[in-house]
Amino acid sequence: MSEANRSGNPSPDQPPPSRSSLRIQVSIAALLLFGILGFVVAALVGSGDNSDEAVTASPAVDRVIPNPGDEVLQQQRVAVVLDARYRLSSLVVYQSDQLTGGVDVTAQVDHIEGLNRFEFVPGEGRLIEALSPDTNCAVATFVLIARPEEADTARWCFEVS
Repeated sequence: MSEANRSGNPSPDQPPPSRSSLRIQVSIAALLLFGILGFVVAALVGSGDNSDEAVTASPAVDRVIPNPGDEVLQQQRVAVVLDARYRLSSLVVYQSDQLTGGVDVTAQVDHIEGLNRFEFVPGEGRLIEALSPDTNCAVATFVLIARPEEADTARWCFEVS
């Protein structure tokens, strides 16, 4: 390698990069930058919905079904997936967002053992045959198996069409 190459100057036998080559490189860099910026903006916009933050703030709750704010059908299952160290004490479904006159469906909750999912499915002959149109809410009370005297709750609401 010649001295001219080590100093960063083009060697006499290599032509300097053309303007079109430089434009292409700048365009590619700009597209990459805008792409990364787009992902950052999408992540920020997507995380701007804090509707389920209160539900999942507890380390006990892995997921609730339906998601907070979802619009669902009247036969939609209502469920909570808990961390393996927790168990459900009660599940109450309120057919309004006022949290009055709820139906304790705990006796008809199915437990899917491997997932630690506790779910109630409305239907004929059940405590709730169909979810009420408009806003419905659910409150799950759960305990840490190692300390059953300490209960915690998760509350979420969803729309029924």
